[in-house]
Amino acid sequence: MRCASDIVPCCPRLRQFNAFAARARFPSRGRALRREAPQAGRPGRRPLISTAARRSEAPTSGRARAEDGLTPRAYSRAGWMGARSQASAGPPPAPASLRWALEFLPHVFTDPPAAFHAELLADLENPQRRLIARVAPRGHAKSTCGAFAYPLWCLCEQKRRNLLIITHESSLATQFVRDIRRELESNERILARYGDLCREAPTAPCGAARTPKETRSSRPGARGGAAAGPRRRTRKHPAPPAAAASPRPRAPRLKWSEAKFTTASGVTVQAKGSGGSLRGVKVGANRPDLIICDDIEIDEQVASPRGRRKLEHWLQRVVIPALAPGGQLAVLGSLLHYDSLLANLRDPVRFPRWDYKVYRALEAEPDGAGQYRLRALWPARWPVQRLHEERERIGTLAFEQEYQANPVDDRLRVFRPQWLHRYDPRELEGRALLNLMAVDPATGVSGGDYFALWAGGVDAASGVIYTRELTLERISIVEQVQRIVAAFQRWRPLRIGIETVAYQVALKDILDEHGRRERLYLPVVALRTTANKRARIEGAAPFFENGTFRLPPTLAPEVEQQFLHFPKARHDDAPDVCAMAIELARGLRSLGPTDRPAPPRNPFVRPGGW
Repeated sequence: MRCASDIVPCCPRLRQFNAFAARARFPSRGRALRREAPQAGRPGRRPLISTAARRSEAPTSGRARAEDGLTPRAYSRAGWMGARSQASAGPPPAPASLRWALEFLPHVFTDPPAAFHAELLADLENPQRRLIARVAPRGHAKSTCGAFAYPLWCLCEQKRRNLLIITHESSLATQFVRDIRRELESNERILARYGDLCREAPTAPCGAARTPKETRSSRPGARGGAAAGPRRRTRKHPAPPAAAASPRPRAPRLKWSEAKFTTASGVTVQAKGSGGSLRGVKVGANRPDLIICDDIEIDEQVASPRGRRKLEHWLQRVVIPALAPGGQLAVLGSLLHYDSLLANLRDPVRFPRWDYKVYRALEAEPDGAGQYRLRALWPARWPVQRLHEERERIGTLAFEQEYQANPVDDRLRVFRPQWLHRYDPRELEGRALLNLMAVDPATGVSGGDYFALWAGGVDAASGVIYTRELTLERISIVEQVQRIVAAFQRWRPLRIGIETVAYQVALKDILDEHGRRERLYLPVVALRTTANKRARIEGAAPFFENGTFRLPPTLAPEVEQQFLHFPKARHDDAPDVCAMAIELARGLRSLGPTDRPAPPRNPFVRPGGW
C-alpha cells in the first residue's frame, strides 16, 4: 500500500497533516516524511520537505550556533573575539566555554575578558591536555574562569560526569560549589535553556489518560486516521468522556549538601580541601574526570621545606591516582615561593607530562624604536596606571610575588628592603659634597642590559654617599654619550668612572675625543675590575646596611626591583653602577668639596688630586 503522500501530494489537508506530524515528532510519521520525492518527470509534482528536515539542515538554537562557530548574541561582549572564518587572519575564535559564560553569566563577566582568559579556557577544553598548571596574577579572574565558569559549563553541557574542586581550605571549595548551585537555582537563562536541574525528572508523563476502547488507528495523526482523509473508523460503543488533563506535578527537589550535589542530569560536583583524603569522591563507577586545584598553597605552608614536600607528595600520591582515565587535572594559583609546588611543576625532569604557563600582570614589549613599553595582561580591569598604583600601595616585594610571579627567598636576598635608606633633600643644605659619576655602558641592543648612570656626592665630613641621580635606559651609543655629557654639565663631578671591559673601552675613547673637541675635558677614569660582577655587588651590600650609601626619596620601580631581587633578577645594572660609585669614593681622601659653582678653570691645567 502506498503512502498518502504518494496519492495526494499537493492536497492542502495533507500539507497540514505533514506540518502537524513534524511538530508532534511522531517517530513513525517522521520516517514516512523522509522518503524520497516522487519522480521529477510527472507534472505538478514537487518534493515534500518536512519542517523537521528543514530544522536538521540549519541550526536554530544558540547551542547549535556555538558549536558551528557562529556568533551568539552575547558573543559581541568579547570584543576581539568575534566570529571569523578560518580563512581570515587574526586571533582564533573564543572557546565555547567563554562564549557560554558571556551569554549565561553576564552578571559575573562584567568587564571584557582578556586574551589570556580565552587561552586558559581553550587549554581546559583541549582533551589532549590532561595535566595543566597555570600561574596567573591575583585579581585577574583565574579562579572565576577555572573554578567557577568552566565547571558550570561542563555541568550544563554534560561534558563531565564527576567534578571535584579543591582549595587550601574546604570552606573555600564549598563556596565555589555553593555559587554553582545558586546559578542552577536562580539563573533565568540557565533555567530557560537547560531546565530545573535541581529537581528530579518525572517518572511518567502527566496528561489525559488513554480511553480503554481507543486504538492506535483512531488517534489523530495515525496512518489512516481522522486527519488523513474523510474515512473515519468508528467505535462499536460510545467511549466515556475523557478525563480532563491534570497539571504536571512539581518534581521534588534533590537532596543536596553544602559540599556535594548531583543534578537531575546525573552530574556530580564536590568540594575538598588540600592535603586531606579524597576517599568518597567516587560516585558509583565514576571517578572524578575533572579536578580543579585552585590556590592550594598558602604562605604558612610554603614557608617550611617540610610543608612544601608534603603538598607535593599529596598531589602525586593522592590527587593524580584519584583521577579517572582520560580525565583532566588543572592546578591554578600564584607563586608564593621559589620552591613551591606550583613553581616546581615547570621542571620537565621531575614533572615531564605537565603543561605549564605563566602569566604576569605587566610585560615589557619592544616598541620598534629600541625602547620597551609596558603592556597590561588585563587592560580592561587592570590598566598599567592602576598596576603602578598597586605597586606603590603594597610595595615592590609583594607586587613582584602576587602580580609578577617573581618570589624571592629572604635567605638568598643580598639587599633587604630596610637597607635601602632614603634621605631627605633638606639634609644636603649646607653640606660640602665631593661630586662623582659612575657609568655602566650598554650595547644598545634590544632586550639587552640597561645603560646605567649614577651621579651623587660624598659628604666630606661624615663620609656618607648621597645618590642624586640614578637612571636606567636602553639607548644607543650616541645617546649614551649625550647623557653623560649632559650629566657632567649638570653636576660637574671630579671623576667619571667607566668600566672598561670588552666594547666599553671604545666608549671611554669616544668620550675623551668628544671632551677635547668641545673643550669640556671630561675627567673619565677607567675602572678595571678584578673580581666578577656578583662578588663586587655583594661587597657593596654592607654600605647599604649601615646607611653609608643612601638613595633619593623617589626611586624607579625597575631600580628597586633589581636591588631586592638580586641575584635572581633579570638585570643587575643598578646595583652594579652603585658598586662602581663606592669604588670611586674610596680614592677621594685628598680631594676637596665640589658641591658649589665651579670657578672658570684653565683647561690646560690638570686639576689636583688625580
